[in-house]
Amino acid sequence: MRESEIIKQLDERRDESHRFVKWWRKEQDFLDIDLIERFEENASGYAEMAGFELLTLDDMWKELKRLGGKRVNLLHDASGDRIEWVYRGKSGERVQVCDYSPASLMTIFDVETKGNPVD
Repeated sequence: MRESEIIKQLDERRDESHRFVKWWRKEQDFLDIDLIERFEENASGYAEMAGFELLTLDDMWKELKRLGGKRVNLLHDASGDRIEWVYRGKSGERVQVCDYSPASLMTIFDVETKGNPVD
């Protein structure tokens, strides 16, 4: 299936809870997740894919938790849900707290996978 076919199916299957698309190649050697809008913007339309899956915010959290383990934690408080992320910075271990949002989950995912996720 080409990226153009995936984009068409995204439009058909997507509802307001879907924020991310998880896709993989036929060779089963590459898997990636992206924000739906960013995937659509960056798609050439011609790349071959084996399949895709739509993910909600909570689905993406589960993926990130699987990757990050104890380095990512969901905090609940009166002002809303937040993510506590422990990572290695240039000057050692750092802790960052950010909103529980699609953009924050994607940023952490990209850093944790160094832009090269393989399931």
